[in-house]
Amino acid sequence: MMTKKAFIVLFVISMTIAGCQQTEKKSEHKKEEKTVETTAKEPTEKTDPSYSLIGEEIEEEPAGELFQKHIGEKELTDDEYSKAADEAVTEYMKEIKSKDTKEWGAEEWAKSIIVNLRADAKETLQPIKDFEVKYNELKLPDGRLLQDVSEEELNEEAEEVNVAVLIDASGSMNADVPGGNKMALAKSSIKQFSESLGDNVNVSLSVFGHKGTGSDQDKKLSCGNIETVYPLQPFDQKKFTEALEQFNASGWTPLASAIQHAEKELKATSSEQTKTLIYVVSDGVETCDGDPVQAAKDAKKSMTDLQINIIGFDVDNEADRQLKEVASAGGGEYTSVKNKQELDEEITKNWKERLSKTTWRFWLAGNINNINWASVGMSNELRDLENDHITSRNRELDRMNAVLTLLLSNDLIDFDTETAISDILYERTAAIKDYANEVIAEKHNEIFDTADSLKEKVDHVTKDLDL
Repeated sequence: MMTKKAFIVLFVISMTIAGCQQTEKKSEHKKEEKTVETTAKEPTEKTDPSYSLIGEEIEEEPAGELFQKHIGEKELTDDEYSKAADEAVTEYMKEIKSKDTKEWGAEEWAKSIIVNLRADAKETLQPIKDFEVKYNELKLPDGRLLQDVSEEELNEEAEEVNVAVLIDASGSMNADVPGGNKMALAKSSIKQFSESLGDNVNVSLSVFGHKGTGSDQDKKLSCGNIETVYPLQPFDQKKFTEALEQFNASGWTPLASAIQHAEKELKATSSEQTKTLIYVVSDGVETCDGDPVQAAKDAKKSMTDLQINIIGFDVDNEADRQLKEVASAGGGEYTSVKNKQELDEEITKNWKERLSKTTWRFWLAGNINNINWASVGMSNELRDLENDHITSRNRELDRMNAVLTLLLSNDLIDFDTETAISDILYERTAAIKDYANEVIAEKHNEIFDTADSLKEKVDHVTKDLDL
């Protein structure tokens, strides 16, 4: 018979064994749970979609494999697209028939169709986003682009303007053109221009190339003499006329030194608020070994509010090219003239228009309508970009629907599956359409909001100048 002590020992051993077995079972159960949990996550990772139904994400998706292979740049063409699309659809059907698709659902089919045949949405959306709203033709009479001038600048009182006129008196200016002698014509036009300057404008007149002759022995003399014959001050008819009579055309062409000379004088007499302009009349290239383009760049860097405007008077191709580069480097404009009429038009009208109050009146009269026309023009340009996107979007859906029709007719899918796939494709198209509409509307708003701000600026100009 088992003693009480022995029974207790046996009971303890039995409970210990049972506890160990229970612990093992719990441990195994946890392992099973962990395995099931891991297995449950795997399908989620494998079925992550490689396409999206969100507009912003669709824009970032790459073009489909078969789209890239067969269509690409032919997408927006009229004569090549249809054949390319047929080739892409045909190859898709050939490939899909070689796969086991019996267990595919609508989502798997949609994924297969989309990743093969989708267009690159960014190709047609990015040009819309990058479209620059710029009213390039709307320049103020002083040459600045209206869009680049702040309302604060337009609200300021009429600023002081310093104008340096440089006249080329090299020997070639003795030649005649239709209407008279080049030097005489230049002097006459510059005088008329100076007479028209407003009370807030100071003018100086400097001459270069008027010393010595065009011979080699006189080169140093001619190239080293740039003379201010009328110092910077308000226009005085008597003194200015006398200044014009002090020189004649005779020597070389130190254009670079003349620009440096004018820059130095303007900088010494102008404040940060003063608008400064250099006007040049020349009929040839630099002949004194200087670099007038670099001189213009340096002057513009030294005086940020400076403009260098140049008239090329009866110039050859080489001079035309160089003078144009000089004006561009100096932030100004270049015009080539051939005769008295063109010279008068440029100096007495166009130069004056950058400074004259009368010009403001003339400018303001037409530019409200110009703003409206420019807005319409940009809106039409944007519409062309929008049409490209719409074409791409519609053709993409047509390709995919063509595949759906073939899948159904070849009994690869049934009608219910075809309907479910179609719903996904149309949802995707609607998503990119809504997104594109937002992008386009934002750009259209920018065009017309900018137009409204420009009209407000014009109103400020009218008020400030009491026109």
